[in-house]
Amino acid sequence: MVLARCGLRRSELGGLRWSGVDLERKTLVMRIGRASAGGEAVEGDPKTEASVRTPPMDDERGEVLRRAHRRQAADRLQLGDAYGDGDSVACNEDGAPYHPHTLTHRWAKAVEKAGVRHIRLHDARHTCGATMHLRKVPLAVIAAWLGHADACVTSRIYTHSQDEALREAARIFGEVVSSRVIEAG
Repeated sequence: MVLARCGLRRSELGGLRWSGVDLERKTLVMRIGRASAGGEAVEGDPKTEASVRTPPMDDERGEVLRRAHRRQAADRLQLGDAYGDGDSVACNEDGAPYHPHTLTHRWAKAVEKAGVRHIRLHDARHTCGATMHLRKVPLAVIAAWLGHADACVTSRIYTHSQDEALREAARIFGEVVSSRVIEAG
């Protein structure tokens, strides 16, 4: 679930493969989408051409993935031939990839366990984009991070005015435009 907080779509979480995780270079390769169609899990190309990307990971996410990989290796040893192909990052104890609905359900359980208000899995993607925006990450970088071809989409959907940003705008405006200037004029 730590990857959901990094702004990945549910289909990207479900489609992420260990063959696309480089723990040394700390990168993820997003190239497969796993979605639900008619109740069945289906895999294919990501949502858009821009969705195919290789975002970097920070140390914390790299360590979380390292531990998950070790856990899956232990499961594989324990189950032997009964273990699935084992290339899916998001999979159950027998190596079978999670159904997309299972990812949503597990997210909801984690939110409930944390004792916070209901937050949809996709809301984590919005939080990622908004947080980057509030920390002054350039819009083009946020768009690339989220897999958008057009930064206008990112701006329209993921960069909302926040109280903190509005207070900062008021402070900056106050530095530039002062009533003393108007009275002196």
